[in-house]
Amino acid sequence: MNKVIIFFGSMVFFVCGLAAGTGGEGIEVEMEGRYDMAAGVSVELAKEMAVYIARRKAVELAGRYLSDKRLIETYAQKKDEIYSLATNEIEAQILAQHRSTNQNAVTYTVRIRARVRPSDFVKASLEDARQDRKEAKAPFQVEMEQPVSAEIDPGRDISHAYRLLREREWRLVMIYLNHLEKKYPNWAEVYMAKARVYYIYHKPAAMKTALGEACRLGNETACDDLANIKKVHEYDFGLSIFD
Repeated sequence: MNKVIIFFGSMVFFVCGLAAGTGGEGIEVEMEGRYDMAAGVSVELAKEMAVYIARRKAVELAGRYLSDKRLIETYAQKKDEIYSLATNEIEAQILAQHRSTNQNAVTYTVRIRARVRPSDFVKASLEDARQDRKEAKAPFQVEMEQPVSAEIDPGRDISHAYRLLREREWRLVMIYLNHLEKKYPNWAEVYMAKARVYYIYHKPAAMKTALGEACRLGNETACDDLANIKKVHEYDFGLSIFD
């Protein structure tokens, strides 16, 4: 027990020291997040999703420059799960928010000013390690059912999906992503993660459909993938997704 206390005490000291030592290395950005509200989605959920999307963009942008300067790790296969958790660590202020309607589709948009520091990534990495240990101790039934909490916390929720992907738990991650799709309707990031699983399962048509949904919901990477991928597992990606 004493060793555990010493370890976590040392890590807390390390995080505090990093925050103090790199205080001037933070990056301040303004980002916009947009979320298309599905039928029955509350305004509260729509706002939280738009804020998360803006925060994730801020983390991605800052992460590119901080990692180039070696102020943070590249994180390799853990990047998506750690960056998702980092969205809960950064400082962010909402500058503007509004709802708009276009052809019966309602979009909630927020604009934030965020400050992203190296210590935010270290804290997210520590939280990721805690979640790893917690999930390793989950009972078999819970593991197989992959339940999703009622709390609105998209960063923590999607980080679990990325953790399952890293651990190559293909069946479990698809069960979990189906749950997330119901909890957070019209979330492009869920469809992007599904596209990765469909590729692994050798289901290119389903992969293309998932990318199509992500693109429709504003994910630029999905749109680029659809435009640039020509063939997967001998399946012709050049055909329309509606073919």
